[in-house]
Amino acid sequence: MSTTEPDGAAGHTPDEDEDLTPAAPPAPAAGLSRRGLFAGAGVAAAVVAGGGLAAWLTTRRTPGTGGVARTLRIGHGGGICEAPLFAAVHQGIFSKHGLDVEIVKTGGDQIKDAVGAGKLDAAPGIFFSWLKPIEQGIDAKLAAGLHEGCLRIVVPPDSPITSVAELRGKPVGVGAIGDSAMSFFSLDLLDAGLDPSRDVDWRVFATDQLPDALARGEIVAIAASDPIALLPTLKGRARELTNNSQGVNKQHYCCAAAINGRLLREEPDVARSLVTAWAEGSRWVGANIPAAAAIEVDNKYVAAEAPVVESILKTYGYNPSAARLETEIIPGIAKFAKTGYLDRKTDPEALANKVYVDLGLRW
Repeated sequence: MSTTEPDGAAGHTPDEDEDLTPAAPPAPAAGLSRRGLFAGAGVAAAVVAGGGLAAWLTTRRTPGTGGVARTLRIGHGGGICEAPLFAAVHQGIFSKHGLDVEIVKTGGDQIKDAVGAGKLDAAPGIFFSWLKPIEQGIDAKLAAGLHEGCLRIVVPPDSPITSVAELRGKPVGVGAIGDSAMSFFSLDLLDAGLDPSRDVDWRVFATDQLPDALARGEIVAIAASDPIALLPTLKGRARELTNNSQGVNKQHYCCAAAINGRLLREEPDVARSLVTAWAEGSRWVGANIPAAAAIEVDNKYVAAEAPVVESILKTYGYNPSAARLETEIIPGIAKFAKTGYLDRKTDPEALANKVYVDLGLRW
């Protein structure tokens, strides 16, 4: 599998420290047949009438039929919650849907720029963290929710802080401004009477440095996804303050499928197959948690031991849905606008039309 990077969209210059190293998944599962694609006069006629073989393959395929070797690059940040992506690769689910997927480790919040520029075709992420970039013109849309759970706020074990309301005026460590954890927990801060954009001192660290920053006292709390926020807790170096399976905001998806806009416009059937396979990967994880944990650990996707990963995966909900995500978008935008990260005059319905893409998936 090639590790060369395609040219990004015009105007996108990767940062010098941008990590877009392929995660080297295995070859697609055996059985991906290409025989029969060129058989029959009907195919030939469709090729001529439709403007080429590629156009015919794109418009005529249906999810799950296989047979089309379309290579896609999907970004990930090394989180335990990205298990549906890893499972869909290693279990041959993408291959079954005609896709040859290369998963790419991408550092920090650069993943959004990479998807918007077409350097990556897709990436997972909580939908709140994609609202501002899409509002500002990132060429991407959200297509389906993948699973629930995986974000936490932790504090030192001897910390006097007992609620998010007590974070007012204090430094809280995050992996990037506007990342999934910061975006989600801003809703909890809002519910506690704080203005998340003014009342908390958000400080950015490389994710693997957050536990050390907490131990040194540079921050009073970490807001991050698993395993970064959870590992110091398991080692007795932190305790959990809250997570995204608690409170009134728990109904929101932790991870959604974000898809490059050009792919959606030019190859909607490929995008549909991608999202369908990704959701199938989520359901597979829910039914095969020990095997999913082994995939993450054996392939070094996450820095944690198998029993830890397995115990964490058991806390998530695996109910992927395009329809449910669609119902969450408008009320989610309306509430998120009050955090101060969006224009307070944002029209939730207008932004929802920019954020969500209906691929005709009714699950």
